[in-house]
Amino acid sequence: MAEARGTMTDGGGAKDVRARVDSLNEAASSLLKTDDTQALELVRTAARLADTHGYTSGLARAQLLEGRALVGQGDSDQARVCLERALAAFRAMGDLAEQCAALESLGRLYLQIGEMPLAEQHLEAALTLAREQGDSATEATVLNLLAGVYHRNGAYTRSLDYLHQSLRLHREANNWPGEANLSCNIGVLYISMGQYPEALAHLMRAYALLQDKVQDERTKGVVLVNLGYLYLNLNEPHNAAPYFVEALQVARSRGDRLTQAIATLNLGTAQAQAQQDQEADAAFRQALLLFKEVQSRQGEANTLNGLGGLLAARGDWQAAAEAHAEAVRIAQEIEDLEVELDALLHLGRVEAELGELSAALTTLQRALALAEQAEHKKSVSESHRALSQVYRRAGEFEQALHHYELYHDAERTLFNEESDKKTRELSTRFEVERARHVAEVERVQREAAESARAQAEALVRERTQELEQAQVEIVTRLAVAAEYRDDLTGEHTYRVGQFSALIAQELGLPPEDVALLRIAARLHDVGKIGIPDAILLKPGKFTPEEFERMKAHTLIGARILSGGQSRLLRMAEEIALSHHERWDGTGYPLGKYGPSIPLVGRIVAVADVFDALTSTRPYKKPWSREAALEELRRGAGTQFDPEVVAASLKVLGRPDFGYLMRQETPLSPPTLRVIHASDAWPPNIAPAS
Repeated sequence: MAEARGTMTDGGGAKDVRARVDSLNEAASSLLKTDDTQALELVRTAARLADTHGYTSGLARAQLLEGRALVGQGDSDQARVCLERALAAFRAMGDLAEQCAALESLGRLYLQIGEMPLAEQHLEAALTLAREQGDSATEATVLNLLAGVYHRNGAYTRSLDYLHQSLRLHREANNWPGEANLSCNIGVLYISMGQYPEALAHLMRAYALLQDKVQDERTKGVVLVNLGYLYLNLNEPHNAAPYFVEALQVARSRGDRLTQAIATLNLGTAQAQAQQDQEADAAFRQALLLFKEVQSRQGEANTLNGLGGLLAARGDWQAAAEAHAEAVRIAQEIEDLEVELDALLHLGRVEAELGELSAALTTLQRALALAEQAEHKKSVSESHRALSQVYRRAGEFEQALHHYELYHDAERTLFNEESDKKTRELSTRFEVERARHVAEVERVQREAAESARAQAEALVRERTQELEQAQVEIVTRLAVAAEYRDDLTGEHTYRVGQFSALIAQELGLPPEDVALLRIAARLHDVGKIGIPDAILLKPGKFTPEEFERMKAHTLIGARILSGGQSRLLRMAEEIALSHHERWDGTGYPLGKYGPSIPLVGRIVAVADVFDALTSTRPYKKPWSREAALEELRRGAGTQFDPEVVAASLKVLGRPDFGYLMRQETPLSPPTLRVIHASDAWPPNIAPAS
């Protein structure tokens, strides 16, 4: 292979040039992922020097590294040119190892810009070469990237298998950066699968490795984005936003425009969920510009879906339809089934609002076909529900009933498959976290008695805060698990938390209490996990015996939450126990009355009833907002605290509050899937690096 390294003579000057080029390339390689700008300067110097002196392999290596650096900076077009030139040169030289490296880099690039068939083609070729040469490190990297391709195509089982193969290879090699990357990606995949405890465990493993063993700011930014995305899935935008802001700061400091785009998009989604419409609009439009700059078609499609959802919430249906239609077009162009499915579901609902019922039916039928093809049971259920609503509007009641029955069957199937499993998993995890919390605090307190008091007490506060945060995460998912028993969307607990916080704010509670109540109120029905399905899901009236069993959910919830060390858990315990007490003393379980009922329980009682009245249930249609507010007025002084009702009427009756109470199921924020330019691919919102 001597000639393959170039056409220079063997003179001393030629050897010096070759050594200089190799040194520049090696230095640039070490800078990739940490300082792509400096790496570019070095490889371009190496390329000029190698080209001038006819050092073919040195030039090809410089082009490969330049392409990788440009991928990191989001310059897709120029990166493709450099990488294809490098691949052609390595093929001409017969250098299989470098061919494999170039194929892997091209596959990564195509994954980033959403060209899945080309990504799969190049990565499969790279995998074959890596295995032929026994290169387990490259094999692990390529398996990871291929998992990203299969995840994007909805092949979750195959994707997870490839990720675990890759993780095994990294662990065998004691490759901590690789393990951090893989843990992040596995967490991302579990988010897509709705398995949030598993997602949290893997993301926290990645974060711990990045804190203790790996210095990789790019992957750290991606992990931060995915932790925020996990909170979005739990309907906690206020907790999600700080992760996105921190990820954005990390990306800006590195000049990483792709991660900036991803973090900006996710921040906009959190702001939209938190009803910060103006901020969300600005974030979506900024993200759209960034994705166009880095030529990420998938990012554009996801951002258009987010912007369309925001426009729909405002009632700007025509603009929303245009945004979602463009998202559908891009998703079909890049063959991204999941993004297309999200866009179709939103577009169909918007078309129905515009009165374009025939177009809406066509769109939603396409969404149903894709959902069934991808075996997305939740999307199948949503498609049937949306079709039922559109057929009802069109006066085709037989078809409406048909799809409603299919929706109902799909929903029940999901209940049976997910409800008990989530309840068991999250209940156990909550108990483990609480026990760990107590043990850790006791351990640190013992240290406080043995060492400097001030320093140890500061450590107690720090550890307590960290553990309480972990407990908040677990206990919130426990609330969602309880909600899954009779509301698959989990939206009821989220709305009760939001409404309760608004009422508390109107009543003048301190901001820190309002923030706690927003989370604690979500746990009001956590005791439902102890009520049998035969009672909880019964469509008709309860027998006296069944009603007594149902009332026990207040005591069960209080018992689950009892003994907590944090203000959050103490408040949640109060709410779980008291939110069915009545102002006149005829409530349950303790028959308290008037001011003896905790204020937070009185607030949640109003928020809970208001949301129940205005929501669709199998046994009733939703009430109008005006009718529900009138019912609150009638209950003031008997069922409810009059002062709480007065505050509720002010905030729940605001003109800008109405869109939340739409009679049809509101358009939820789209599931966002964006890819990243490093060893990690993204799923729902952010990928790993």
